[in-house]
Amino acid sequence: MAKAFDATLNTLIDDHVADWAGFLAARCGVPPGPATPLDTDLSATLQADRLFRVDGPAPAVLHLELESNGRLGMPEELLRYNGAARAAVGGLPVHSVLVLLRPKANATDLTETLELPGADGRPYLTFRYAVVRVWQETVDGLLAAGPGLAPLALLTNEAAGDLPAAFGRFRTRLRAAGVPDNVEHGLMGSTFVLCGLRYEKDQIETLYRNLSMTLEDSTTYQLILDRGRAAEARGLILMIGGQRFGTAPETVAAAVRGITDRERLERVAGRLLAAAGWDDLLATP
Repeated sequence: MAKAFDATLNTLIDDHVADWAGFLAARCGVPPGPATPLDTDLSATLQADRLFRVDGPAPAVLHLELESNGRLGMPEELLRYNGAARAAVGGLPVHSVLVLLRPKANATDLTETLELPGADGRPYLTFRYAVVRVWQETVDGLLAAGPGLAPLALLTNEAAGDLPAAFGRFRTRLRAAGVPDNVEHGLMGSTFVLCGLRYEKDQIETLYRNLSMTLEDSTTYQLILDRGRAAEARGLILMIGGQRFGTAPETVAAAVRGITDRERLERVAGRLLAAAGWDDLLATP
């Protein structure tokens, strides 16, 4: 998984474990049930991206690996992770799922079956794994999987055909699901970060402009207009800014917390989606 997107994907998974476990379980035939994250440290040399125990009618473990860059040899890596995970969870079935985030992550050996030949030329071991190619998914399918998967909908080929329309469907789905404003804005921030996996800067900036035109309608944005909620407004700036520019250094966070003028607070918030970085944002008069 590309380091630039690690934090965003990890946050999506941590905040929406049930969505991810349900989606992955359906892809590999694991009966649904309550999901629990497991320790991903399998040995001194192996660490899986994610492990979930699913306690349905037939308890099992899901092993998730996320990839944004293509390379050969992933099936044997999945097999090593799978074997180590099975030993760590007391012999429960472990189902491995490889999620490819963009077309360049594809590789010719990802056939969903790995057969290791013996000395006699016949396979002595067959390992099955699932592959999810995000760009081949449908927008509605990923939106229906829950808020935790919804940002991936904009990485599909379908979304790439009309990105603004797909973004509109994304927002409509979140509102129809009754997602709270603070969660919705966090998901939007994750979406814009992940869009960097597939789209050019000008395309992403267009999405930010569209969001900027509608942000004022949200109840969260109205915190800026409420003198009694200045602390929450500053928290909103740090939250959305963190999604755009990375976690604010303490000096920056202190500067944001030090903004007491209501009108300047409103101007800073209004530039969240247009500023080039923390320094540019804080330069707002």
